[in-house]
Amino acid sequence: MKFWIPVILFFGIASAQQSSDSKIEQVTVYLSNARVTRNASIQLNPGSNEIQINKLSPDIDESSIQISDLDGLKLLGLSYEVYAAEEKAKSNHFEKIQTRLDSITQALESIGAKHQGLEEEELILKSNRSLNSKDTGLSLAQVKSFGSYYNERTEQISLAKSKLTTTQNDLNQLFRVLKADQSKLDPVSNKAQGTINLKLVSTAKKKAKITLVYNVSNAGWVPTYDINAMGKTDDITLNFKGQIYQQTGADWSNVRLKLSTGDPNVDNTKPNLEEKRLRFINNYYTGNASRRSNKKYNPTVNTVRGKVIDPNGDPILGAVVMVPGTSNATTTDFDGNYVIDVESGKLLNYSFSGYESVTEPVYASTMNQKLNTSLEAVIVTSYRTSTKEKSNIAASTVTTNEIQSVEDNIASRNFELSENYTILSSDGTTDVNIFSNKIEATYEYYTAPVINENVFLTAILKNYENLNLIPGEANIYFEDAYTGKIYLDTDTTEENLTIGLGVDPQITVKREEIKNFESSSFLGSNRITEKRYEITIKNNRSNATQIKIQDRIPVSSNNDIKVDQVEIGNATLSDKENLLTWIIDLNSGQQEKRTFSYRVKFPKDKRINLK
Repeated sequence: MKFWIPVILFFGIASAQQSSDSKIEQVTVYLSNARVTRNASIQLNPGSNEIQINKLSPDIDESSIQISDLDGLKLLGLSYEVYAAEEKAKSNHFEKIQTRLDSITQALESIGAKHQGLEEEELILKSNRSLNSKDTGLSLAQVKSFGSYYNERTEQISLAKSKLTTTQNDLNQLFRVLKADQSKLDPVSNKAQGTINLKLVSTAKKKAKITLVYNVSNAGWVPTYDINAMGKTDDITLNFKGQIYQQTGADWSNVRLKLSTGDPNVDNTKPNLEEKRLRFINNYYTGNASRRSNKKYNPTVNTVRGKVIDPNGDPILGAVVMVPGTSNATTTDFDGNYVIDVESGKLLNYSFSGYESVTEPVYASTMNQKLNTSLEAVIVTSYRTSTKEKSNIAASTVTTNEIQSVEDNIASRNFELSENYTILSSDGTTDVNIFSNKIEATYEYYTAPVINENVFLTAILKNYENLNLIPGEANIYFEDAYTGKIYLDTDTTEENLTIGLGVDPQITVKREEIKNFESSSFLGSNRITEKRYEITIKNNRSNATQIKIQDRIPVSSNNDIKVDQVEIGNATLSDKENLLTWIIDLNSGQQEKRTFSYRVKFPKDKRINLK
């Protein structure tokens, strides 16, 4: 019979200490962290025995250690210590690489100094490019000479900065490659090991086999999917996979594996709701309830790309995307798009003046973000432009047709794999197949040209709730062709789950404002603006196609702003969001147009975000 004994710190009377070998038998891998079950064979003498279990992970949570299968033994104490491993002598090859790394570091520092000097010279030129009144005595030749020098030197500075940036990027790439090669030559250096010390009392001399269970950090698994649609009339094939990583400092050799969606560190304490007393305060304050995020850090992601939009769905130009606590940042382009290397960063912060900043864990390689308006502006003092970098995380795939069992409980869902696995402590990942299912789906062409003038083929999944899917990245395949990645947010409250299968270039759509209809006038203290838009859609496919088009009528958020005289033709209009919807059937080669219009009245001394 197994029983658990809480951790008791010791020590009392010293006794002969002996080391014992142990072996990992089972690992439960959580989305973040893992729970390790290890067996140890020990030799005991009558009386007090000090047992040392060596070569363990240095990342064990000491408070989580549990001992079982004592079989009459008495546990007097337990402690956990971490020791630095002896550092081996570095090879000649290692030292040669280090010399090159030092040389590259010096070169990068020199480039940085030169780049700064050029920027300062460029600043001086710009500040002196305008001739003031004191220079009115200059001859035409002198003015031309000054202008020629300014243009020539500005061009030289621009070219020099460009060359320095190219050289800097090349050196950074070489530095990363050499650093990776060097790490392979020095596998033991600076790696620590953990040790569990036990004090056991035995009534006789005997051999015993005890079980140790503990939690370790620097391990976890990432849910991923392959979604394959063979055609617009077939069911969706969904392959659910787990991407396991572990850098615990101890290899998992031929162990039983269980994947769990639980969190061993979650606070299970029931909240205690008390009365609320009102009082006068100096500043406005709004309390927020604690919210559970369904997004988890994904350590396999090195580069993140995405789009930043405002509450209306319009792209934000110049929004700052930054790894908090570093100078690693980038800004969004005209279309709101960004790309950033997250390197070892676990979080991304999104900010723009006039909007609330948002911080999210790095959960996928594509992260789109909506920023809400704020009363306070966000000021960013500095950032550096990030460059794209290919992932250097090695990956291996282990396939299995079925899982042995699936266990559901109140806090998590567990998947016990049918085979044993070996997962080394490294920077790599191991993929395991959890299950594969066919899901009934209906297909729909969709476009919202006010945001994006592309037509997307979407699949609407039905009855997906029974699969208890977990949010994660999905690779999308249509007719056996890879079309891209999406983040599958399975925590949606919608009845059906809609996924994008890609853009169909054979259906074109264009949204234009009819300029000769636009008018502005004044009535008393108000300004009146009228807008009309035309949407043109054409089916260039060889078969008839049904398409869903959506647009919108502005919604007033202020009593002084009035929206009226709405003309929507044969579209349907939603009550709350004022979204327009058309369902159009187009034959091959057929083109259709749809128009809508509205009028906005607002105070003439105000400006509104009508664009």
